[in-house]
Amino acid sequence: MKRLALFLLAALSLHAQQRVEVSRDLWISAYSKEVEGNNGGSHRLKLKGIQEFFLIDFDPAPLRGKKITKAQLHVHLASPEAPLRRTTVSTISQDWVEGTGSSYAKTPGASSFTWAKTGELRWGNNDPDITSVVCGEGGSLWGFGDASAPDAEGWQIIPILPEVAQARLDGRSHGFYVIDDIGSEYTRDGNAVKFTNFVNRYVSSREDKRIHKPYFTLWLEDGASEAPKTVNKVNPVAAATLPPVPATSAVKPNLPSKDVFGRELASTHFFAAKGETIGFSVAGKPLVKAPDLGVKLYSMPKVGGMHDPLVPGDDSKSEDTFIELHVPKDATAGMHDGTVTVNGTAMPFTITVWNFTLPDRLSFLPQMNAYGLPGHARDYYRLAHEHRVVLNQLPYGWTGKVDEPAPKLGGDGKWDWTKFDAEFGPLLDGSAFADLPRGAVPVDAYYLLLNENWPMKHDEHFKGGYWIESAFDDAYWTQFRAMAAEIAKHLEAKGWTEPMFEFYLNNKVYFKKDDWRKCTAAWIFDEPVHTQDFWAIRHYGREFWNAVAPYPKVNLTYRADISRPQWQRELLDHCVNVEVVSGVLRDYWPRIQRRAEACGNLYYMYGSANAIGTPNIANAAWCVEAWSLGADGVVPWNTIGGKDAWQTPDELSVLYPTANGPVPSLRLKTFRAGQQLVEYLTQYCAVSSESREAVMAALRATPSLSATLVKKNEEDAGKSQFGKDTQAAFEALRLRLGAYLDAKAPAPKDRWHDPRPARPDLKKAREIVPLVP
Repeated sequence: MKRLALFLLAALSLHAQQRVEVSRDLWISAYSKEVEGNNGGSHRLKLKGIQEFFLIDFDPAPLRGKKITKAQLHVHLASPEAPLRRTTVSTISQDWVEGTGSSYAKTPGASSFTWAKTGELRWGNNDPDITSVVCGEGGSLWGFGDASAPDAEGWQIIPILPEVAQARLDGRSHGFYVIDDIGSEYTRDGNAVKFTNFVNRYVSSREDKRIHKPYFTLWLEDGASEAPKTVNKVNPVAAATLPPVPATSAVKPNLPSKDVFGRELASTHFFAAKGETIGFSVAGKPLVKAPDLGVKLYSMPKVGGMHDPLVPGDDSKSEDTFIELHVPKDATAGMHDGTVTVNGTAMPFTITVWNFTLPDRLSFLPQMNAYGLPGHARDYYRLAHEHRVVLNQLPYGWTGKVDEPAPKLGGDGKWDWTKFDAEFGPLLDGSAFADLPRGAVPVDAYYLLLNENWPMKHDEHFKGGYWIESAFDDAYWTQFRAMAAEIAKHLEAKGWTEPMFEFYLNNKVYFKKDDWRKCTAAWIFDEPVHTQDFWAIRHYGREFWNAVAPYPKVNLTYRADISRPQWQRELLDHCVNVEVVSGVLRDYWPRIQRRAEACGNLYYMYGSANAIGTPNIANAAWCVEAWSLGADGVVPWNTIGGKDAWQTPDELSVLYPTANGPVPSLRLKTFRAGQQLVEYLTQYCAVSSESREAVMAALRATPSLSATLVKKNEEDAGKSQFGKDTQAAFEALRLRLGAYLDAKAPAPKDRWHDPRPARPDLKKAREIVPLVP
C-alpha cells in the first residue's frame, strides 16, 4: 500500500500543475504619438491589434531545471464588450524594464515600444522597435491560440506554446509579449456592414485588485529542455571602396538647355554605355544631327505651367523640345559627335560611348503599376518596354470581376483561351516588342486573373469568421485549385515560361464599408494589417502552390504588397515569393533581406512617383536607393494618367493617355535613368571583387542617396524625399562606375542578374497550429 502511494505521488509530480504569480507587466503602444510611452504603473493591460500590446513575466528562478509540458496565462477581462479572441504569446529576447508610467508617460530608463530603456538603450541591434526581439525576430519564439470564452467571473485563459514558456526557464527569454491577432472586427446584417477598427481589449494588470491580478499556470515535469535556438544575428558588411570620380571636361552649352532631371544643363559632353539612352531639352525647335545615334524628338507641352508630358514629334504650340539619344549596342566605343541647331545657332555635343553594354533583360525592375488602361493597351506595354520599365496592369477590381478578354468556361467543362491568347500572347512571348531597342524580350511581370472571387463565387462558399481555415466550404478550394492548375497548364503548354506570372490578391475587407457587396475580400489582402490577414494570405498561397506543382516550367510567383513587414513574422516564409514593401523598407530592410535570402524571394520597394514640379531626380535616385536596400525593383503604385491629367498636374500620370495611345513623361525618362544606373551597379559587382552587400553598404553610407518617406496618412503610399545634393551624388556615381567598366570592357551578356524568385518549398515553412486553452 505504501509503495502504491509513493508511485501515485511520483506520477502526479511528473506533471505537476502549478500556479505562478506575475512578477512584472507593462502595456506599450505603437501608435505614433505613444511610441515612447510607458504604462508599467497602470492597473490595466491593453491589447489593440498591432497598435497596443503588453509584456508580462514571472520569476523563473524557483523553476529552473524543470520541463514545461503545458502553459496558460489567466487574465481578468476589463472590457466585457470586447473579450480576447485569438492571441499570440511570444518570448522576448532582450530584457526590459517595467517602469511606473501611466497614460503613456515617457519614463526615462523604462521600456516602451521604441526603447528597451527609454533614452538609453534601443531594442535589438539598435533597431526601430520591439518587433526586432519578438515573434520570431532576434531568436524569439511564438505561438498563438484562441482564448477561452470569459467565465462567469470574467476570467479568460490564453494558451501558451510550451516551448515559449520553457525558454523563460532556460534563460533564452526575458518574459512574454502578448498581442491580439484579430485586431479589427465587423458585424454584418445582410449586406449592411459595420466595422470596428482596432478593437480595444483590456485586462487587469498586477497593479489591479488582488482578486483580478493575472497569473500563469504551468504543467511541470523533471527533464532536460531542448538546446537554445540560434539567434538571427546581424553580420555587418564593410562598405566597398568605390572607384574614384574620373576627371572630365565640361563644355558649357550655348543654347538654353536642361538635363533629363530638369536642371540647367552643365555640359554638352555626355557619357553613355552601349544600349543606353540619355536625353536633354532645349528651348525652341531643333535640328539634330547625330549620325551614329538613334534620335527622337518630343515636344514639351505644359500642364499647370510645368513641363512633364512629352509628345513625339513637333507640336507648334510647344516652346521647348526634349532630345533623346540612344546608343546602339553595336556602336564603337569612344567619342561620337553631333550638333543641335536652333534658329541658326549650332550647339555641338559629344557622347563618349563607354566600352560596356546594357543587357536586354533587366536586372532591376521599375514596375509601373496600373489599375486599368484607357484603350491602346499594347501601346502602353510597348512604351514601358522601350523605357526599360515594366508595365503591370491589375486585371480585376474590388469585386473580383476580371477584365476582358478572359478565358471562358465552355459547356464541355473546358476553358477557351482563344481571345486571351490573341490579345496577350505577343506580350508573353515578346513578339510585341521585336522592333524596340531590347528586342523580343517578353514582359518581366504579369498579373494573373485568379483572385478570391474568380472563377469561384466567394459569397456562395463563404461561411464567415476571421480565420480562413474554417471560413469556406470544400468546394471553394476545389474550384480554386482547379483554376490555378488550369492557368499553369495553359501557360506551360504555350511555352510562356519567361515572364513572372503573379498570383496576387489586391482587395481589402474594409472596402465593403457600409455594403457587403462593394468588395469580395473578407480580409485585408493588399497591405495586410493583422495576423488574421497574414494568415489568410498564407493559406491562399499554400493552396496555390500545391495546385500548380505539376507545372514547374512556368515562372509562377505569389506576390503580396506589404506595408507593415514588422508584423509579418515568418507567416509568409516559403509561401509568398514576391514582396512589394512600402517605404518602411528603409527601417526594416535587414530582416526583409534575410527572409529573401533564406527563401529565395524577390522584393521591391513601393511608393509614388514624384509630384510634377518637384525634382525629377527622385525617381532615378529611388531606384538606386532601393537597390542599396537589397531590393530588385521599385513599384510606383499607379502610373496611368486620367483624362484630366493634361489640364491639372497629376503625379500618377507617368504615362499620359491620348486618343492615339500613350505618351511618356519626363518622369518616365528618369525611372529609366535609375534603372540604367542599377545595371551599372550590377555589372560592377560582377566584374569587380566587391560583393553586392559591400556596394550596398557604400551607397547607404552616402547620405545624398538616401531618402526620407513622406506620407499624408497611414494608408498613403508615400513619396521619397531626397536632398539638394542627390543629383550630384547620382551623377558622380554614374561617372565612377562607367569609367571603371569602360576600362574593364566586360563582354556583353543578355542578363547580368536574374531577379526572378525561386518557387517556394512548402516543406521548409514552419508548421503553425493554433493552440486551444
